Formats: sequence, C-alpha cells, structure tokens
Amino acid sequence: MQANGPRPWRAFLSTCLGFCLLISQTAWAAAASTTPAIATLGQPAPLPACWRGTILTFVAHTDDDLLFMNPDQADAIRQGQCMRVVYFTAGDRGEGQPYLQARERGIMAAYARMAKVANHWRDDGWSVGGRTVLRHTLQAAPRVQLIMLRIPDPWLGPGWGSLTPLSRMESVPHTGVRAYAPYRESYTRDSLVTWLASLIQAVQPSTIRLMDASIATPYTQLCWRCRGHDHPDHIAGARLVRDAMRLAPGSYLAQAYLGYPSQEQPANLSATERAFKTGTFLRYMVDDPRYCRPHAPCSRANGPAAAWVWRQYRIDADGALLAPVQQARQ
Repeated sequence: MQANGPRPWRAFLSTCLGFCLLISQTAWAAAASTTPAIATLGQPAPLPACWRGTILTFVAHTDDDLLFMNPDQADAIRQGQCMRVVYFTAGDRGEGQPYLQARERGIMAAYARMAKVANHWRDDGWSVGGRTVLRHTLQAAPRVQLIMLRIPDPWLGPGWGSLTPLSRMESVPHTGVRAYAPYRESYTRDSLVTWLASLIQAVQPSTIRLMDASIATPYTQLCWRCRGHDHPDHIAGARLVRDAMRLAPGSYLAQAYLGYPSQEQPANLSATERAFKTGTFLRYMVDDPRYCRPHAPCSRANGPAAAWVWRQYRIDADGALLAPVQQARQ
C-alpha cells in the first residue's frame, strides 16, 4: 500500500523546476542591468523617455540662451528634463563658416558644462516637417540636443539701424533666406512658421522658451544700448515662435525672457547663481574670438555681458516683468 503524498520523483521534479526558475530570473536581471545600450554608428543615441518634461528653447544666436535664459536652462538639465535648443541664425556676422563653427563649439562646451559630462557630441541631420537641420547630441547626456538652422547673419547695411536676413524675412513680404551648409534649406516667413509649428508638434514640449516679441520699435530704428531696445534678431525670432505656437497649440507652458533690456533692471541672481552662470558663459567665450582673443586669459565677462550674467528676467506675453515670486527658481 502506497503512502499518501507526492511520489519521490514528483517532489524531485518540483524542486528542480523551482531552482531552475530562480536561476533563470537571476540571470535575466543581471543581464538587464549590465547590457549596454547600443547606438547606431552615425546616429545619436535614442533620447531617454522625457517623463520629467521637455524644454524647447528658441533663440537667435548661440549665446542668447546663456545670457538671458540661464540659470533656468541649467536648472532644467540638473532636474533631468530633456533639452532641445533651436538656434535660428549662424551668428556669423558675415564672417562665414569658421566663425559660426567656433560659436557652435563654444555653445556645445557650455552645455556639456551645464550637464556636467564630457564635451563629446555626435552630429546628424534631423528630418522633421519635411526639412533637415543640423543636430548636435551630447553623447553622455543625449537628452540635450542643439538644433542649428544656420540662417546667415550679417548686417544688411552699416550695422544698427539696418536689417539682418532673419529680421528682413520676418518683416518684409516676399523675402526669403537660405541656410548655410550642410543643409541648405530655404525659408520664407510663412514656411518657417509652418516648420516651427511642425517642430513643436514633433517634440511635444512641456515648456517653450522664447525671447521678447513685444518690442514695438521698428527694426531699422533700433540702436545699441538705447533704453528698451533689443537686437532685431531676438525680436524676429520670438515673433516667429509666437506665430508658430498659434498654429500648434498645446498644454505646454510658454515662457518669454527679457533680452538686452535686462541690464536696465536690478541684479537678481544669487552669488552662487552668478558664479555658475558666469563660469558657463566664460566656457563659451573661450571659443568665440570676438569675446576672447586667442591665448587671452578671458577670466571675466566684459561690456554688457558683465551685467547680463548677473540677471535673468522672465516676462509675460506683453513684455511686462513677472512678479518676484514668479522669478524665483527651484
């Protein structure tokens, strides 16, 4: 007569299966934690899930964000948000590729400093909205990407009081611009606004940052260091973004920033914030020969930049300063 309970071979099999399952689960967990992500050669590593939010920033030149939107830019990176920055112009002042490339090197170094990772980037052409633009992706932090439209940026006259290609395209009907290489896209005002709307829809940002679109002084009447005046490219770029947001409404927050006129306001950054913002801007300066001549020490910001690095002012859509509590940073 057999005893009640499982047969010996069944007990052995049950024990073996349980042990094998444990081994399998342990091996799978180890593999998942040690297998590196694979990036295709010639392409940036995929962006991580931007569950903390995505900041989509639009500026005219490759130092505007450092001077007028920092420390907000650095704070977003520190908090783990994804960062896409769109630069409308090449900022070349008519000096062509060598100078624009120097400025791009500078802004890439500055963002690597803000992300606290090595200054190594991967370039590719990003196709969105039927156009292709140059994209720089920070290799050790691929959630940081810089997007370059490279619209030429000489004064179309003797200087202040003249138009630039961007401000002319924004204000003069039936005019256009063509970008520098490697992606020589052509833009009119309408086509650029439409493309910007496509970009906003593709990125799905939680926040859009732009410059001040409210300055009413005609571009040809703007002057350097005149109270309340700003660069025509700053205003033109902001107006284009404003119109694109109307074509691409969403749940994002739109935040504008005061440009040159911020120097007319009291310094409002803490000593720690001033030191970090200044250090980041100095890192950019090293590559920009108009700020820092080769082999010069370049240990401080000079001219109006010395005032801008001590300030950051958020404004509303009408150009009015936000209340002090709305200027505070986390």
